Amino acid sequence: MQHHRSSAWDSILNAQAPPRVAVVGGGIAGLTCARELSLRGCDPVVFEASERLGGRCSSRSTRVGLFDDGAQSISGATRLAVHAVQRPGELATLHPWTVAATPAEEDRNATHWKKDEQEADVTRTLTLMGAVGVPSMVALASSLARPLDVRLGTPIVQARRQGARWTLSSSVGEIEEDFQALVLALPAPLAVPLARESKELADALRAVRYRSRWVLLLGCERPVPLPGYREFQGSPIERVAAMHSKPGRPATGPQRWFVEADERWSLQHEDEDAETVADLLLDNFREHAGRSVMPNYLRAQQWRHAFVETPANTPRRTECLWDDHARLGVCGDSVVASQVDRVHHSGVDMARVVAEGLTFRSGSSSFIPVDRRLEQLLEAQP
Repeated sequence: MQHHRSSAWDSILNAQAPPRVAVVGGGIAGLTCARELSLRGCDPVVFEASERLGGRCSSRSTRVGLFDDGAQSISGATRLAVHAVQRPGELATLHPWTVAATPAEEDRNATHWKKDEQEADVTRTLTLMGAVGVPSMVALASSLARPLDVRLGTPIVQARRQGARWTLSSSVGEIEEDFQALVLALPAPLAVPLARESKELADALRAVRYRSRWVLLLGCERPVPLPGYREFQGSPIERVAAMHSKPGRPATGPQRWFVEADERWSLQHEDEDAETVADLLLDNFREHAGRSVMPNYLRAQQWRHAFVETPANTPRRTECLWDDHARLGVCGDSVVASQVDRVHHSGVDMARVVAEGLTFRSGSSSFIPVDRRLEQLLEAQP
């Protein structure tokens, strides 16, 4: 009899427990989705295959300092500032990044270029590039993840639907937990094997196409006469960004440059080795700098899923995919453009759809106890 009472009591407790949601992918879309799910009363767990968070909001530590080796800034309105609030006494994780224009970028016929150099420096304009993580882009991801249950170094290789629950397996075996819903926030080619329980979503993911991109991380002692950010036309290099021009980064020591090859050039050199690509991009960077550049750090890396070319089709007015029968969702740049603000909004939308789906299935909204003041704050964000 005691056993039956205990089982009944466990059933009551389980019925009132927050629904557990597995989020596969620790980029901005996955972390945003998890944060929003927790605000809606769910219990998310984030699984990330690598040992670092952020996805495209990535940073790399080197012997010459930190490089943001993926997205260089965040444009557009987001809720990231709300989620990135730090502990008392800490600097905010998200700061605006402004870049001073150089004479090469201004109209050389403008009157202020006829003034002396000191006056020209005073009248030089500033361009807002967007917001950046401080002291690195990955710091933003770390602040998003701070209150979450995040499992780094845990690649999910299999996802199975058993009754009303999802069970996952990592590269070392089955995870001894189950979940009421599963969200895939990773590139479509990696998501397809995990979406087999939903033919509709798996087919949509198979149709997604990406473009790869080569980038160069360059350190040099001697200053380079280029602005903190610049884009080029008709060049193997599409854009350059100076790490030392960003807020919260040391302005002294070796200069650190992020150099991104353009799409066509990256495709032409897709199968080249990293050393060859590094030398080719360095030569082109020297041409733009107009002087000899002697690197003290040089590394080329290839982003295989840098930009989505053909995202999956989503229902009207949504930025995610959701199979209510399987309780399986997809968010991130499988379904939206490869921009930080877009994947962030995709994560927000995914959390809303998942929470609504779980609420509808339960027949009760008692497990969605969003604090009304916080909800109003989020709703007030653009």
